[in-house]
Amino acid sequence: MKLPRTIRCSALQISFGVASIASVLLGTPGLQAQVRTKKPDRGVYEPPTVTKSATQSNSRLIPVPIEDVHGNVVESSDVDAGDDSPATAPQLLSRRAKLQQVSHNDVVLMDPTPHDGGQQEIIVENDAWPAPIETWSEGEPYYEGGYGDVGYGDVGYGDVGCGVESCASYGCDGFGCDSMGCNHCGPGHWANANLVFRRDRWFANFELLLMFRSGDYLPPLFTTGPESATNPGQLGQASTRILAGGGEYLNELTAGGRLTVGTWLDDCRSRSMVFRGWATGDETYNFSADQSTTSVITRPFLNVTTGQTASQDTQVVATPGFTNSGFANVHASSSVYGGDLSIRQHAYSRYGGTVDLLYGYQYMHLSEDLVTSSTSTAGDDNPAPLGSVIAIRDSFDTKNDFHGAQIGIATRYREGCWSFNSLFKIAAGNLRREATLAGQTQTSNGPTFTDPNGLLVRSTNAGNRTDDTFGWVPEIDLSLGWRYFPRFDVTVGYHIIAMTDALQVSGLIDNDLASNLADPVSDPLRPSSKMDYKTFYVHGIHFGLQYVY
Repeated sequence: MKLPRTIRCSALQISFGVASIASVLLGTPGLQAQVRTKKPDRGVYEPPTVTKSATQSNSRLIPVPIEDVHGNVVESSDVDAGDDSPATAPQLLSRRAKLQQVSHNDVVLMDPTPHDGGQQEIIVENDAWPAPIETWSEGEPYYEGGYGDVGYGDVGYGDVGCGVESCASYGCDGFGCDSMGCNHCGPGHWANANLVFRRDRWFANFELLLMFRSGDYLPPLFTTGPESATNPGQLGQASTRILAGGGEYLNELTAGGRLTVGTWLDDCRSRSMVFRGWATGDETYNFSADQSTTSVITRPFLNVTTGQTASQDTQVVATPGFTNSGFANVHASSSVYGGDLSIRQHAYSRYGGTVDLLYGYQYMHLSEDLVTSSTSTAGDDNPAPLGSVIAIRDSFDTKNDFHGAQIGIATRYREGCWSFNSLFKIAAGNLRREATLAGQTQTSNGPTFTDPNGLLVRSTNAGNRTDDTFGWVPEIDLSLGWRYFPRFDVTVGYHIIAMTDALQVSGLIDNDLASNLADPVSDPLRPSSKMDYKTFYVHGIHFGLQYVY
């Protein structure tokens, strides 16, 4: 029988064991061995090692954004922990792809994987996207602010309508985004101009014009007075009453229109070409009278016939006994229209406003005419044969055509649905003025005799005259718009345009209504052929509908 093996321990071994047990009992940390390991190469992924699992904590929880693998974020505060239904789950806001500028002006597209495979990615050409509010509302992302308000507020809103104004599909090249810091389309950028017939390159505006002219002063043309007067209708008598003339005419409200068509000449939308054509509508004045309603009708004038003392006189149109019948007519009209073609270059944008410098061609036309006529049938007291007819006619026609170069500034400002546009410009160039005056007297007592002289137009001032002078055409236009329809603004505004040194009808009529009835005529040569000029202007309000793409 084998006995168990006896283990002999020396006193040193026993002492070491007792010391180890005492160290554990007293909480003294044990000795640890040091092992050298090879560190992983840089860039090698190491999964995290869980050393301890906590079931609860007294630390305060802080909400942090949740980010999916595609970089889409949503506020954790928007997640309702008590509702896990898909209908109320928060929507992830997909990041936009962007274009990053590299050397040599090359463009590289960085294409992140979209969150939703069916969602179309929008390519943005700069870093100036409006900052999104990281929240969820009705399943749609909402972007705070937006920079559609910053520049050219007239174009670039797409179909978003009012309230979500941003550069939309235009990105950095969108209308007015230059002021937000886009490197490619910054202020002062001069891109190569090109004319492209693409819908997103064009814009238009049509406006109804309600305009007033400065008018023209017409001297007394027809007068009346009591039959008992020595010379009824003569100017200067207390009993004389003016029937036509003697005041401002051709200054009533007329309706016209203005059409504006423009196109962008570069992708940055920093340069545009704009055409405007406008017309105020014709303003007319008409007067007629006859002996059956007004027994005395006369034409006043200053008689300076050679060999006679100058004095106020009248030509009788209708007087009982002197004429059996008499008719008087006045017709005057005014026509104003114009147009311009300008290149507008973006100069400055900030705080929702934009300033353009413009230069180009300006045209403006003004024409007026005046016709006075009278027809009388001789009565018993008339020295002319009984029943003979005398008809007198004077006509004055003026035409002004301005051609010149224009320069100015155009500004825009948009705040939400509201927009404000202004235009300040001046044109300088050649003003051609033409005048045509004609007079005629017809008498008939069987055969008809025609004399090329009237009362206020005679051989001394009849004919055609043309001259050229340097002229100015300043213009101011102010417009307030409201985005009522998608891509359409309803506008209202004020407009004024003027023409310096214009020739009007009053500038062709002898200032004193003087007439020398001698034939052949000698000194004094009246009516005078002198022409007078003055500044003409037209102003008023306009209502419009503006299409902006």
